[in-house]
Amino acid sequence: MPILNIDGKDYEAKVTFKFNSLAKEKYYAEDKEGNKASGINNIYEKLLGYDHEGLLGFWDCAVNHYKERPKTHEIEDALMVVIEKEGDTEKLFKDCFKAMDQSGFFKLQAKKFWKDLENVPNFAEDQKEKKQMEVYVKQMKDNREELIKK
Repeated sequence: MPILNIDGKDYEAKVTFKFNSLAKEKYYAEDKEGNKASGINNIYEKLLGYDHEGLLGFWDCAVNHYKERPKTHEIEDALMVVIEKEGDTEKLFKDCFKAMDQSGFFKLQAKKFWKDLENVPNFAEDQKEKKQMEVYVKQMKDNREELIKK
C-alpha cells in the first residue's frame, strides 16, 4: 500500500471498512435525479480519470483507520510536496489506483464496476450517444491499463 509522509510522519494507505465508511459519507456522487452513487466507486472513477479530487479523496479515506488522522489541508500539503518532488502526479495516481484496484476489500466492487461499465453503451438512446459511450468506455479501459503499468 502507498505511504504518504505528512509533517514528518508516514501514513500507510488502507482500503478497508474505515475507508468505505468515510467515502460513503463524504465522497459520494449524485446524478441529475439526486440519486447517490457509491463514494468508493466515485473515488475509483476519479482516479481513473486523473481527477485530482480522486487523490485527495483517496488519501482522506485511506488514513481513516488512524486514531489521529491528518486533516484534509495537511493531506493537500503533503500531496503538493510529492508533486513538486516528482514533477508531476503520475506516480501518485498510479499508486492510489493500484491500491484500490488490487485491494482485497474492493476487488469484487472493482470487478462489478468494469462489468457495469461494459454495459453502459446498451443504455444509449440513439447511435450518436452509443458511440460516445463506447468511446468513454474505451478511454476508461485505456486509462486503467496505463495506471496499472509499472
